[in-house]
Amino acid sequence: MSCQLSFYKVLLSMVNTVLSLLGIGLIALSVYELNSSTPGTFEHVAVVVQIFIGSFIILTSFTGCIGTCRHSLSLVWSYVMCVGFLLAFQLYIIVAAHSTDYVSNARNDFNNLWSNYTLNEDRISSIETSNHCCGRNSSADYEPIAGAIPKKCYLNQERTLENLFKDGCLEVLEENASKNSQIGLTVKWTIFLLELCALGLASLLGINLRNKRRREQFEN
Repeated sequence: MSCQLSFYKVLLSMVNTVLSLLGIGLIALSVYELNSSTPGTFEHVAVVVQIFIGSFIILTSFTGCIGTCRHSLSLVWSYVMCVGFLLAFQLYIIVAAHSTDYVSNARNDFNNLWSNYTLNEDRISSIETSNHCCGRNSSADYEPIAGAIPKKCYLNQERTLENLFKDGCLEVLEENASKNSQIGLTVKWTIFLLELCALGLASLLGINLRNKRRREQFEN
């Protein structure tokens, strides 16, 4: 029984360590995406939810580690309930992610910004600077608007042909949305599978701890 408990403790500690690192990575990725997303859009809301999930994963993993090290039955079962909640929420997020067209959302968000260029000029400038792109489809989009290509479309704002951003922002944002959605799905599925393993290991650990305590009470 002692060897079995030690085996579950080691495995559960390893899974919790990996989950904590993934939670930190998810928060870091979300903060980076938060700076490049438009407030109020679906993408922005999804990033905020990801930060909440990453934080909850870290707290839950910490609870699991403490409960495992201290052989605390109450903490272990609390950890099981938290992981169960995370699994249900993570499954919902995965289903939502598979049914969401992130490329279409990115396209619609930028088209809405571009349709009101004067009102959204600062936001568009930020997108162009951070993504090294210019205009909607190309720098030629500025001819009917400003008559000349603005400095923000040049690297370090130096007006030379070599420094001009050649790609249109719509194409760049669509490519980024496609890439980020694939990375996001991979991370979500990895976390889900690890949480499933953690749930199974924690449940087995809790059952063994409970049986050990009952046996000790009976022997006494």
